[in-house]
Amino acid sequence: MAYSRYEMYRTHFDEYAEKWQDYFAMKLENGVLEVRMHSEGGPARWDLELHKAYIPVFADIHHDPDVECIILTGTGDTFLSTFDEDSWTRNDFRTEFEHRHGYDVFYQDQTKEPFALLNMEVPIISAINGPLFIHAELALLNDIVLASETATIKDAHFSGVGIVPGDGVHTLFRELMGHNRGKYFLYTGQTLDAKECLDLGLVNEVLPQDKLLDRAWELATDLFMTRDRIQRRLTRALFIQPWRELWTKELMLGQAIESWACHSYWPMKDTAYDIVNLRDAEK
Repeated sequence: MAYSRYEMYRTHFDEYAEKWQDYFAMKLENGVLEVRMHSEGGPARWDLELHKAYIPVFADIHHDPDVECIILTGTGDTFLSTFDEDSWTRNDFRTEFEHRHGYDVFYQDQTKEPFALLNMEVPIISAINGPLFIHAELALLNDIVLASETATIKDAHFSGVGIVPGDGVHTLFRELMGHNRGKYFLYTGQTLDAKECLDLGLVNEVLPQDKLLDRAWELATDLFMTRDRIQRRLTRALFIQPWRELWTKELMLGQAIESWACHSYWPMKDTAYDIVNLRDAEK
């Protein structure tokens, strides 16, 4: 449908839910939108298409006047824990790292993807349904963060892939864990279980996996949706603003450094490199 200059721009659930169904399964009930990542109906595998899709899908959600609260979760027993090797090969990342990789994909996408969430004007509840090893900001930047008892959190930029953790995790874990613990976590690839995440303040509640989404819907329905619309939205705006300022200040430089450093060492140019498990062939 063509955009009319005489009509306020709006999006509609039936249209964008269908448009993005290959990446996200969605349902909308009484103002609460559940957004569930998936790959072919199963647990989401991180690929370059999903990375890019986050930006326009949340732009579409942003312009839907019927959405007043969002629940973001994964499919099956993982939130986001494996890479899709086919995508990296299909998009020519099994070759020498060049400026087109660093700018057209890494920099262009990752300097926008976190803001797809940060710029939302309604509360977002994360329901981490299992291991989260990739782009932890997608879950941890949100208003309320729930985790299943099976959830674990890890970052493998430095310890796994061997590259600079500059895509925002340097800001995220410093702020959530403190400087020293954050640096240690990113250097060593430390894996935190659900209880450790709760004790460190990374998540707000830990629940049995079969109770996780019920609790997310309970909070969405009984906490957020019972409040005045303007009060709800402006409280979200108040609480998210410090994150927006920090990421505006630090993300572009961090992502530029990560992209630039990949020219020195890029493991995927070795066709024997195991993308799924982030291992060199000899290991």
